[in-house]
Amino acid sequence: MAQNNLNKKLGLNRYQDPGGITTKKLNLGLWIVSHKRQFILGVTGVLIALSVVFYDYSIYSYIDYLYFGGKAERLAIEQMATVSAVDEVQRIKNAAKKLEESSPQVFLNNDKYDFLAKIKNPNTNFFANFNYCFNDGSVELACGSTFILPDETKYVTIFSNELKFKPVNLSIVIKDVTWQRLDLHKYPDWKGYSTSHLNFIVENAAFKTSETSGLSEKIGLDILDFDITNQTAYNYWEVPVSIILMASGNPVAVNHYSLSEFISGSKRSVHLSWPDSIPKPDQITVVPNLNILDDNIFMKYQ
Repeated sequence: MAQNNLNKKLGLNRYQDPGGITTKKLNLGLWIVSHKRQFILGVTGVLIALSVVFYDYSIYSYIDYLYFGGKAERLAIEQMATVSAVDEVQRIKNAAKKLEESSPQVFLNNDKYDFLAKIKNPNTNFFANFNYCFNDGSVELACGSTFILPDETKYVTIFSNELKFKPVNLSIVIKDVTWQRLDLHKYPDWKGYSTSHLNFIVENAAFKTSETSGLSEKIGLDILDFDITNQTAYNYWEVPVSIILMASGNPVAVNHYSLSEFISGSKRSVHLSWPDSIPKPDQITVVPNLNILDDNIFMKYQ
């Protein structure tokens, strides 16, 4: 009270400091200095209270995320990824042209049947994995699965099927086609890449009937011999080949062979036999059936 009277008497309440400090600010500073301990305790209490609130909220948020929000978020991400992948598959499927198939054929071989069909991929930027079935009317006789490279025409085969009757209404059904887009950054020159990786040279192909092979009196077998050279710069764990015997432009028999650990620059001699019931071929086709987009087929240098 005395202080207020003194302030009034001296006119301190109306005093204006040139630096902008008022008497109210001076009184506040004086109060803080004179009540320093209480002020520090008060500020500390407020900070502790805020810390407790934020700490509790953090624990609550963590528990909520761990048991509820995290699962929902992961589910949402998985759904987004699934939808994105499905959309991409659908876009590729819509962009790719359908595989083209020729009329299938069947051959009798040792009382069993071999099936053959030619499939063409008209797409230069897409490759695919697919299943196929040879049918007699509506009846499935034999099924298989394979791949086809961009712009490739290949033979698909199934061997040694036991049937009671020879099929009379043979057809081939292609299904479950999974298209993939060729990575043009990795394979900017697909034609050159394909040629350099599938450069196998077939020489000295000769077909001998059972009469000329000298085996007719024993078991009646026709013989096919040929040499094949790996002219690529790559070593392969295994190179499957399809062998088609042609007469007047039409397949008359089919077979297959596998060349294991086929080293670059090496040559292999192949010797195969057939029953002597097939027509004598005038053309021998040997085609590698090698998925050169699969890194696992290559033998790595040690």
